[in-house]
Amino acid sequence: MTLIERLTSRMFPSRSAATSTAGGWSSSSHPETLTRLLSHVRAGRTPNQLFAGVSDDFWLWCLTEGYREDERLRSVMPAYPPAEVQLRFAGASGDDTMRDAFNIYRLIRNLASQHLSRPMTSVMEFGSGWGRIIRCFSREIDPHRLHGIDCMPEAIDICKATNPYAQFQLVDPFPPTTVASDSFDVVYAYSVFSHLSEDAHLRWLSEFRRVLKPGGLLIATTRPREFILACQKAREEQEDRFWARGLVVAFRDTRQALERFDRGEFLYEPVGGGGVLDASFFGEACIPRQYVVANWPRFFDFVDYLDDRASCQQNVIVARKR
Repeated sequence: MTLIERLTSRMFPSRSAATSTAGGWSSSSHPETLTRLLSHVRAGRTPNQLFAGVSDDFWLWCLTEGYREDERLRSVMPAYPPAEVQLRFAGASGDDTMRDAFNIYRLIRNLASQHLSRPMTSVMEFGSGWGRIIRCFSREIDPHRLHGIDCMPEAIDICKATNPYAQFQLVDPFPPTTVASDSFDVVYAYSVFSHLSEDAHLRWLSEFRRVLKPGGLLIATTRPREFILACQKAREEQEDRFWARGLVVAFRDTRQALERFDRGEFLYEPVGGGGVLDASFFGEACIPRQYVVANWPRFFDFVDYLDDRASCQQNVIVARKR
């Protein structure tokens, strides 16, 4: 297996891999559990009122196989955009992308459990895309306290059309936003800081400090060091699949990029992403631990920097508002 294949296997896990990490795929008892949960449903009940406390295995089933096969779930859960839309945003569709999203959701939830000194009751996602991750939080978060923001109009239109159980807002590529101060226990950004310029990165840190409640957590991911090698490999293999468009043009001087990363420098390649994702702020970014430790304390207390592919395909930064 090539380096690129190893990295993308983490991005688009197989069914068997996701099954082992999510605690099982499906069970014949799930439809009966659903019947019991829905037996006394009143009109207007939201997912957090219906499914609070259910197991991870059952909730994953509700988001995937159960949603497809049981029409009762389709009346009480967010809908899904067409597969081609999912593929364009996340590189995968259907159960594959939802298993990946579920693992990210579970990682964020576990980090909040470890590092947040109170129950997590309000959450904001930065960079919602078509809404695959944020819907997982519907199990425990009230719709009025679950927010998603994105600078792409299409993304927000899709989220509003498919998910009435969260609030969605179009924002400019740079802050400030109109989100109220001191609003959220957790702000998370999956595979967003992995694309932002240093200027955009720092400006959004300041904004998230504003919208987080005191003691609230920012959880953000960034490209790992081996991404630089993956870019080199993509060029050598003349990779032409759509998800590799940024890789083949990023960090062309591999040795220099690795040395800069190891010195703790912020690495950014302004490749752009089309549409509103202008190269002035959107590209490929690698943020080493040394940079975070040196620069994030201007905004937050540094909590952790996870560099563990068994936990996440990207490195995970955890910080707390003072």
